[in-house]
Amino acid sequence: MNKTILSLIFLLSITNALAQEDSQLKKNSIEFSTGYTIGYLKNLTFAPLSRYDYNALNYQLKYTRITKREKLFEVQLDYLNSELETNIIPEPNPQFSKIVLNISSLKEIYKNEKLKIHLGIQTQSNVSSFYDWKQYDFQQKLGIAGRFTFQVDDKQSLSSKITIPLVMWRTSTFEENLYSVGKYQSILWSTDYSYKLSNHFVVKASYNFNYDRLQISNAFRELQHQINLGINYKF
Repeated sequence: MNKTILSLIFLLSITNALAQEDSQLKKNSIEFSTGYTIGYLKNLTFAPLSRYDYNALNYQLKYTRITKREKLFEVQLDYLNSELETNIIPEPNPQFSKIVLNISSLKEIYKNEKLKIHLGIQTQSNVSSFYDWKQYDFQQKLGIAGRFTFQVDDKQSLSSKITIPLVMWRTSTFEENLYSVGKYQSILWSTDYSYKLSNHFVVKASYNFNYDRLQISNAFRELQHQINLGINYKF
């Protein structure tokens, strides 16, 4: 009888410890999402056209960590592959693919029961390929970023992130140069809706908006809309 009682106490202690651990805030998360991209590109060094259009599936992989001081460390990788379409010239549509790597470090500057605000810096690396890497365009950006997170209830939350790149270094088969705010303007905006399935799994719907503009003789413009659905694993 004593052994049985001791065994039950031991099992209850383990169950309680595991339950407490599972209810704690998870500091790491990995997210995979996919969706649809609609984009518009003007790159006069690539082709003297007013605009190319493209649309494709995109794939996104993201890692997030919350540090002991409530800082947000985010790494996000995006990929898409499409064709550039135009009715201006009768040539075959050039193949176009793009890889984007975002790394940001954000410090918590405000917090209450519902709202959290983080502010910090973000770097972005863009690699665009034309004609299966026969031509390429690499862009490295650095700017300021802010994330706003609103907890609707125990299961639902809304989050929005705005990034404003301030400088951009560009190297490609077309040119190599460094640009700042005078000739370069850009904004990256994303907004997410999350629904908590369990302490480990969250489903997410997101919208992303990207805009880049170079005010030079060989003008560069790119505008992107993305709608994604994904699953997030927290641990």
